[in-house]
This record gives sequence, C-alpha cells and structure tokens, in this order.
Amino acid sequence: MHKTGKKLLKLTLIAFLVGIFAFLPASEAHILIIGDSNNYNEASTIGKILKSKGYNVLELYKENATTKKIIKGMYKADAVIYAGHGGYQSGNYDGNGGTAKAPFALVGSDGFIWAINGQMREGWTGKLFTAPFKKGIPVILLHTCFSTGWVNGDEVANPTETIYNFAKMFNGAGANYYATGWNGAEIVYDFLKGATSFSDANSKNYEKITKYTTYNGVQVWRNSHGMCAFVGNWSGKFPTAAQTTAYNNTAAEKWYNTAVNPKPDLIITKAYKSGNYLYVTVKNQGTSSSGACYTRAWYGSYYKNIYTYGLKSGAYKTYKVYFKYMHGTVKSDYNKKILEINENNNGKSF
Repeated sequence: MHKTGKKLLKLTLIAFLVGIFAFLPASEAHILIIGDSNNYNEASTIGKILKSKGYNVLELYKENATTKKIIKGMYKADAVIYAGHGGYQSGNYDGNGGTAKAPFALVGSDGFIWAINGQMREGWTGKLFTAPFKKGIPVILLHTCFSTGWVNGDEVANPTETIYNFAKMFNGAGANYYATGWNGAEIVYDFLKGATSFSDANSKNYEKITKYTTYNGVQVWRNSHGMCAFVGNWSGKFPTAAQTTAYNNTAAEKWYNTAVNPKPDLIITKAYKSGNYLYVTVKNQGTSSSGACYTRAWYGSYYKNIYTYGLKSGAYKTYKVYFKYMHGTVKSDYNKKILEINENNNGKSF
C-alpha cells in the first residue's frame, strides 16, 4: 500500500476509535472513606493523601456518615475504607472475651448496617440487598470491633467464626476483606507505595499474616491472637488513580430507592376540565406500591377531595369529579398518608 494511503487508513482508524470511546458511558468509580469522630484524623489524612495523588474520593465523616450515605457511597465504589465501630445485637455478645454471635454491623452516625448471610440490611428491619460495589475491590476496616476477632481489648472466644461472619457482607459482593486493629492504615500506604497485591502489601506490613483456618469452606487468614485478618483473594489489588471517576450521587440515589429502601412516588400526570368535570390522572412513578390516600383539587376556598386508590409501581388511574371552576390546583396525597421518595412533586395546576 502507498505510504499516503497507509497514513490515511491509520488516521481513519484513530478517528473511528475516538468516536467509539467518546460515546461510551463513563463508569462510576471512586474511593469511599468513612470515619467516625474517634477516627476522623486518621481517615481524613488518608483522604487528603489519596486526593493529592489524583484519586476521586467520597469522604463521609462524623455526623455526615449516616447509614444511607454510607450505603449510597458503596455504589460502584472501587475501594472502601472504613474507620469506625462494629456493632452487635443485644444478647449476642456478653463481653469479657466471650462467644460473639452474628449478625454484626457497621455503625453509622444514625444507625446500623447489618451483615445478614452475605448481604446487608439498613437498620433493624428492611430489605436485604447485596453491596453495590464492584467485584474484587478492597474493603479495608480500621479499628472496628469484631472485624479482627477483638472487642475493646478483649479477644472473642471464636475469632475465626466472628471474622467469617463479619466479612460475609463484603465477600458476598465479591470484595476482598482486610481488617486491622493497628494504627496508621499501614496496608493502604503499602499499596500507595507500590504494593502490587494484597499478598505483596501483607509482606511489607508490621504484622504479616501467615496462618489461616478454614471455616465453612472459606480460608479465614489470621495469626494466633493476631490483630489483622484477611478473607479473599491475595492477588487482589488496590485501584490506581486513573481507574477512579467522580461519585455519581444521582445514580446512587436511584439505586438506593430501588434496592434498599423502595418507596412510592405519586404525581399528577394530567389534570384538565371537560364540561363540568375535572379529570385527574394520578401515577405512581416510585419503586414500591402506594396505599390509599386523598387527592385534593381546589380553587380559592372551594375544593373537592378525591379518594385515591393504592397503586402499584408504574401504575396510574384517572379520576372524574365535578368541579365548577375552569382553573385551579390539584395535589396527590393531600392528607400526607404516603411516605414518598419525593414529597415535593405532588401538585399540578390546570
């Protein structure tokens, strides 16, 4: 082929590939860092260092680290670093190094995120869901009770079982679980200094984990009376800064309202007069069924209440009511009986 022809073909191919990648959607990816009041300095220091190296970081500290924000922050995360408390149900641990029974929990500023058989649950009741981060990511817990088999200086009587049950909420989504009771988040800094895998980072740590016990077919790595624990694939890596993008709160909110806390969302899609009658269409655009409520149409002091039947997600129903004015306002769930995703989109003028 002529040199000019080869050059033209090369430029055409480059333009074609650029065009493809220009239209590929960017995947959400970020490092989620959670730190409570006791661990704020350590967690925020990690955040500053990661950001200085070009990482996209979502930071949730102190009272801002609510259970909802933590769960949403997990959406499409490339790594999770949690510096906070581990929780347990009353009666499942008597302290003083006794037996610890599942379930265990991450503690947010306003509640608990429970580990339930490889899934999660927000609060004491609610829908089970699988953690929404990417498979193979590192989840690193710092100073979290039960996560390494220790609670406030006491080693539990069944550390292997305890670590296994705590790790399941992350392993169930394909994550690599590493927990440590040592200060300094050493393993994070090992990765940032060039460690190529968990195995490589472990070899550089102050406490190198060298032993494991098989529990329910899973290798739970922990030294005798050790302060570190690992459950996962030792070949797992920490993401590079180039692999991370900004956190997408809108996408995370949409996922949360579907997978974790589904709610109805009533809106008025149509409201119009025909003769002496007003026709009102109410739709549930939310992610769960709604109960019955009232829709009110009014003009000045004049009003009509319309009994509104419950609607499944995506369903709608049109109502007909006598209304003597040509114009007015109509609002679904006027009596505020329905807890909705959005309480501010119920009204419409006609």
